[in-house]
Amino acid sequence: MKISYKALLDLYSDYEMELSKDGRSDVVHYEKERMKEIVRNYFVEAKWFIEGYMPPVSEYLSNALATSTYYLLTTTSYLGMKCATKEDFEWLANNPKILEANVTFCRVVDDIATYEVEKDRGQIATGIECYMRDYGVSTEEAMEKFQEMADIAWKDVNEGILRHLQRFSLVFSILLALLMSLTSTNKMDTLILKKY
Repeated sequence: MKISYKALLDLYSDYEMELSKDGRSDVVHYEKERMKEIVRNYFVEAKWFIEGYMPPVSEYLSNALATSTYYLLTTTSYLGMKCATKEDFEWLANNPKILEANVTFCRVVDDIATYEVEKDRGQIATGIECYMRDYGVSTEEAMEKFQEMADIAWKDVNEGILRHLQRFSLVFSILLALLMSLTSTNKMDTLILKKY
């Protein structure tokens, strides 16, 4: 673990050095904060797994949005964009609705697509399982509810794009990259292409 931590610190030092050429080294702070967030949330998931704890679906989703890595990936993507200003990073750090919607969309679609695999691995705290337990519904009904959440989130993403036209190219690039990462499995391809 120490080796991984050291490598991560070295990577951030490299980012700071590279971005200092453009006078932007201060924005690496936002990336570090996202990394801290994801590590804290991974720890929570590990604890749940070890203890066999199944949280309420709201607690699961609150934690799972961060562990989906999309907050981190979005912030990381901004580091590589010279047009991204400190104000853009501040905007991201406040989790604007368009980012929340995108992260929610990716999380719930992933939960639908990976449910069987996670169940087979013995993972207790899946979004679908938490929802089924909380509301006393079948797997199919829970998946329908998660699909409904994806539909709402997708509409919010589109609304956000229209609302933030000045950031459109930056946001669209990020959303496209994140959505492309979702389509890495055939099951996800089928889910997305069927619905959208």
